[in-house]
Amino acid sequence: MADIRPFRGLRYDTARVALPDVVCPPYDVIAPAAADALRRRSPYNAVHVELPVSPTADPGERYTAAAGLLDAWRAAGVLRLDDEPSLYLVSQRFAGADGRELTRRGFVCRLRLEDFSSRVVLPHEKTHAAPKRDRLELLRATHANLSQIFLLYADPANEVGRALAAAAPPPQPALEASDGDGNPCSLQPLSGPIVEQVVALMSGKQVLIADGHHRYETALAYRDERRAAGETDADWVMVCLASMDDPGLAVFPTHRLLKGVAVPPADEVIGRLRAAFTVVSEQSGSPRDWAPSMELVSRSSGPNKLLGLYFPAERRCVTLGPRDTAALDDLVRRGLSPVRARLSVTLLAELVFRDALGLDPEHLEGHVDFAKSVDDAVADLDSGDYGLAAFLPATPMADVQAMAELGEAMPQKSTYFYPKLLTGLLFDLH
Repeated sequence: MADIRPFRGLRYDTARVALPDVVCPPYDVIAPAAADALRRRSPYNAVHVELPVSPTADPGERYTAAAGLLDAWRAAGVLRLDDEPSLYLVSQRFAGADGRELTRRGFVCRLRLEDFSSRVVLPHEKTHAAPKRDRLELLRATHANLSQIFLLYADPANEVGRALAAAAPPPQPALEASDGDGNPCSLQPLSGPIVEQVVALMSGKQVLIADGHHRYETALAYRDERRAAGETDADWVMVCLASMDDPGLAVFPTHRLLKGVAVPPADEVIGRLRAAFTVVSEQSGSPRDWAPSMELVSRSSGPNKLLGLYFPAERRCVTLGPRDTAALDDLVRRGLSPVRARLSVTLLAELVFRDALGLDPEHLEGHVDFAKSVDDAVADLDSGDYGLAAFLPATPMADVQAMAELGEAMPQKSTYFYPKLLTGLLFDLH
């Protein structure tokens, strides 16, 4: 099962730089304006290697530029390799969907890469080719894992959690930073007997990819390239492991915005949906008028979970609730599993995109943008680029686990594990 090991992390020297100045979010959630602001914050900010800029007219030069920066930062002493292999305890404090403060804990280590067919590492989302090409070029150039893949494991008795808590040293303020939402994150190296204890506790477990499907598949491709060259130095990947039983584990929804496709008039779409959905509410006007209703959609759950649709051209917003189980039964007859059929992302893809809009959800790459909150979606809609916004509730963790265990993949961005791990706390060289 899961084979983990400690490693010597490459970290910023906090005597040379302030950690809050040099961390950044993962590459796939950094908007261009935010990337520019991070670059201005510090010449050593991790965004310079996570999302490098080409120094020439050749866009491919950005990957070698990133590798050059890592080398230069090491030579200048800004990055230093730890003296001994360690596990690294990560703690993140944040506000949950109901406003209560939560703390999510995990630890960073190396994980031996396993093909999905071995059922040691379970995916739950589909991936796209373009991000994998980008990450593979960066990995080839830098020979480094720049950010942690976020994985989950079952620990109902909290054995791993208790062991880590007992071994954790007092917090070190120099190793704390906040993400873009102001959520504090701390890092604490752990060495000694705790390492062997945690390695042994994890050895019988499966792990589930929560965040980082593209990076994991990229790591597999890079491993295979290195093996073909007679090397085994890429058989491991840097990950952050957290318990799926942690009360601080939070899954938020990811909303969809459609662009570059024809969207029928709202009345026509709503009419096609009435066989499967009941119209719970309908509003017209500005986002100030309908955004609170979409927040309720985001927090809905169970049999009462809702969907929200906004038609920018008509400034109309509608909230939909499932009429009965007939629509789910129909999806099962189409060949979907009962677990997949009940997912909100499935209802959106099959009943809204496919049936009501006449779009193939499997071929919408480039036509869907994602928003992590209602506020972000509202801001994006100001551009005038979108023909429809779709608002979803979060996918329950139990459904994520069930889909992974069935070996079925959900659409991209079906889950948003919040908060994101920070890039720049730790790098891993190969």
